[in-house]
Amino acid sequence: MTTAPPRTLRLNEWTTIEPAAIGPGAVLRGLELTEVDRELLRELAGSTSLTVTELRDGLAVSIGSHIGTITLSCLRIVIMPKISIDNLMKLVAYAFGLSDMTVTTPQSRVSTADSGLADLLGIALLHAVKRLARGGLLPQYQRKREELSSPQGRIDMRALASRPPRMSLPCTYEDFTVDHELNQVIAAGLRLAARVMDDADLRLDLARSADRFFGDLRHIALTGELLRKLFTKVDRRSSHYLDALRLIALIYQGSRVADHTLAGDTVLASFLLDMNLVFERFLERYLREVAPPGFEIITQDIRRDVFSFIDNEAGWQHPYIKPDLVIHYRGQVVAVADAKYKNRLTHRPSTAELYQLITYGLSYEMDEPREVLLLHPLGADDRDRASTVLFAPAAANQEVRVRLVGVPIDEIVSGRLANWWPVGQSSPLL
Repeated sequence: MTTAPPRTLRLNEWTTIEPAAIGPGAVLRGLELTEVDRELLRELAGSTSLTVTELRDGLAVSIGSHIGTITLSCLRIVIMPKISIDNLMKLVAYAFGLSDMTVTTPQSRVSTADSGLADLLGIALLHAVKRLARGGLLPQYQRKREELSSPQGRIDMRALASRPPRMSLPCTYEDFTVDHELNQVIAAGLRLAARVMDDADLRLDLARSADRFFGDLRHIALTGELLRKLFTKVDRRSSHYLDALRLIALIYQGSRVADHTLAGDTVLASFLLDMNLVFERFLERYLREVAPPGFEIITQDIRRDVFSFIDNEAGWQHPYIKPDLVIHYRGQVVAVADAKYKNRLTHRPSTAELYQLITYGLSYEMDEPREVLLLHPLGADDRDRASTVLFAPAAANQEVRVRLVGVPIDEIVSGRLANWWPVGQSSPLL
């Protein structure tokens, strides 16, 4: 007996859909989660903006700043971005330092309405790995210790003296081999990608590539710590591995695979990309590159001199602030900016966000009113709506101006808009 394929729900980021008789919510009517579904969703709840709620007449699905796909036993959820998929791939490539060659061909292979971003990244990874393989896998010297019938390298005299006589010798030697961590991680990344992609042919291509190019290598478990270590060890000889490593890191960070496979070979899995992270990385790089003369961008500026404990018997960690961007002009702070990937046409700044931004403004020495920018994305059809909040309490002589600034991502990454700069409208600087 085969299991019926799960229904598919397609929705945009920052959307909530409830079960309904007609419309998109119709696919959610009558659906129930299994315990395996709940286990996967509990894991996702701690690290993503996805919420799936069980109601009497079906399921309700809510998503925030994440895009991607989730496959449950009864439902496939495809979350699409507000910007075009071609520009999204360019945005990801730019934000994470991927070469242009990696993202020039993937879009033509899959239907993004059916598969979403995960398959595009999977095809880009396949493209990058095949380029590596064509050039030959990088060999490295690896230290090995083995019992050999013919001496090689250095004989371990201490081990030799401490054991009974044998026909072999304990030797330590350097082996020039492709079976090392860097290639092993590429193989592990291909196998992980083969589990979380939606397209069956793509899953097969990724698994076959892992066996074809890396089949003789030792299998290892992929971990975030191992990926971070390898990035620090990349040098001139291994720099051509960076595209593949960055794609694997993206897939690893965004993917979850359940330990169970249901009847009918439906693998419960998800790939959710945090667009907050992409948006921040994009702005950090872009604003540094287009800063007008005299301007300098400082990113993730950690300030530990803002708060201080008078009493701290509990031994709590010292509080600090970390705005995304601090904008200097000729050595003087002129604005502080925070990037929030939210649809500001429907989500006004919350009280908590304003508290955070006003704290940032009061923490830097600036001219009054102190300028704080809340940067948010604009889609292709969105129009920026000027919004400014002034913090000017009667009991204090310090003012903070919080200004919402829409970032026209589609126009920037497509090249239609050059050198966009946020310090502009209503600013005394320009």
